[in-house]
Parts: sequence; structure tokens; C-alpha cells
Amino acid sequence: MGGMVTEQVDVSEKFSLAPFFPGGFGEEKLRLPFQLADISVESVEGLLRSENFSLWSQSNYISKRTLESFERAKVALVHRFMSGYGMGKDDEDSKELLGKAFACLRVVKPTRNPFSVVQCRKQDGRFDVLGFTSPANALPINLPRSEILNDITDSDLEQLRKMWPRYRSIRDSGPEHLRRATRYYETGYSELRAGDLQFTTWVMGIEALYAEDEEPCSAGALKERILGDISPDTDIYEGRYRPSQIQSPVRLGQVLDKLVELRDRLVHGAWAPKSWFEKTVRIDITGTPVSLPDALREAASFILRTGLQKKLLVGL
Repeated sequence: MGGMVTEQVDVSEKFSLAPFFPGGFGEEKLRLPFQLADISVESVEGLLRSENFSLWSQSNYISKRTLESFERAKVALVHRFMSGYGMGKDDEDSKELLGKAFACLRVVKPTRNPFSVVQCRKQDGRFDVLGFTSPANALPINLPRSEILNDITDSDLEQLRKMWPRYRSIRDSGPEHLRRATRYYETGYSELRAGDLQFTTWVMGIEALYAEDEEPCSAGALKERILGDISPDTDIYEGRYRPSQIQSPVRLGQVLDKLVELRDRLVHGAWAPKSWFEKTVRIDITGTPVSLPDALREAASFILRTGLQKKLLVGL
């Protein structure tokens, strides 16, 4: 009786990297590697070199700016997996997983870092780049000014570790209104640069977050639910840089009515009243006055981020 012939599948060790560029990760502050389930945060300094991308640079498939950003990458989210020689479903799943983890980290603390992925193979001691995705938006992320100095620290990674399992669950199969809230939050950062569109998208996220039974609620009910979740005495710049000697806290209860009013004006095609632009809410780190509409954009991102954090930490 002849022996059975088994087909051997060529598999190799692969890994996907979602780099963080200088100005986003203060790698000297981080204790690496940092593990969270099947993803880790690791140093990748010197790993991505220009010669690894020669195939794409010769055909002008990769921009000089993207190539330089990969070369400067010092820290990355990393996912390791085994897969066949070519690029297939396992590779796409790995890329999608890092996209969710990257978005979750933005809920912990937003930074200027855009999302991109480099996929590699390590075999017989050789390191090859198999493919990559460039940042979806070639322009820098338009952060609210209160978030420009944000940097990821060890405590942020610890927070990521706590929130990641539930965030992943929500993104995969959670209630639709929570999935929308996470999507609107990320979209405001990753895909939009106009401040009014960011504000409107983040307020959509707030309304989705506090929706019940997938139905919209009145402005009064929305404000009541927000203040039931986040104290009206909460400083919307909590944890942000503020020269304490010249500025006072800006309480959520002080700006919530104006935030809802601005949302109504924008979705009906109007603009903020001129008098709002003449009102200074705070002074930023450069000494520039921050007007009420800009402060309301900062408040919208703060409310949505804080509300999401509370949902992700429930039961912990």
C-alpha cells in the first residue's frame, strides 16, 4: 500500500508594523517591548531602510515623504503571524488588526501620527519588505491646539492595554451606535482637516455614543446624558498644558450649551456668530488667543474621547 503524499505549504514568519514617527512617541520615556495580547509596542529604530523599498522607489510608487517617514520610525505597533509566501487574507487581517489598535490608542491620547503599515517577512535571517500602505491623508493631521504637544507615555500604554479588548470587541461586533461613535471619532482625526467638519463629525459621535435604542435624542436629553456621565465641573483641558498662572479651568458645564448651539447652526448651513470669534476662552502655549468656536472644537473631541474611555473601561 503506497504512502500518502502530503502537500507542503511554504509558510514564513511575517510581521506588520504601524510606525510612530518622531514627535509622537517619546521613545526614551517608554519601557519597551510592551505587550498587549497578540500585539506589541516595540523599538524599530533602524529597521526600515531605504534599500528595503527600492522596488517601489524605482517605480515612483512611494513618495519621498513617506519613505523618509518610514526611515525615521523609531517605535511601532507590531503584529507577528505565520502566513504563506504571497500576500493573502492573513496579511490583510493583520493590517486591519493594527488599524483598530492604532485607533484605540488615539482614544487614549490623540497625536499627530497618521496610520500606515509596513508588512515584512523574516526568513533564513533575511528581512524583506513585502508591502506597505501610506498614510491615507498626505497632509498633517489637524489637531485641536490643546492636543498639539501630546506624546505617548508608559501610562498611556497601560491605559491602552486596559481598553484594547473591549474596543476590539466593539469594533468587531458591538452595538451599532458605539461602532459609529468610534468611527466618527477616528474619522475626525484621520480624514478631515477643516475644523467645522471635524467639530460636526465629533458631535455626531457624541450623539451616537449617548443614543439609546438607536434613536436620536433631543438636545436637552443629550446634554443631560453627557452631564450624567461627565461632571459639569470637569475641566475640558484636563491633563493638557496650561500656564496655570494666567488661566483658569474651562468647565464642561460652561460650554455645553454653546456646543449644541454651534452644532445646530453648522448642520443648517450657518456659521458661528461673529461675536463668538471675538471671545477669547484661553491663551495657547504660543500666546495665541483661542476663540470660542476653536474651544468648542476642543470640547467636542474631549467629550467624545472621555465618553468612549468610560465605555471601554466599564467593568474594570
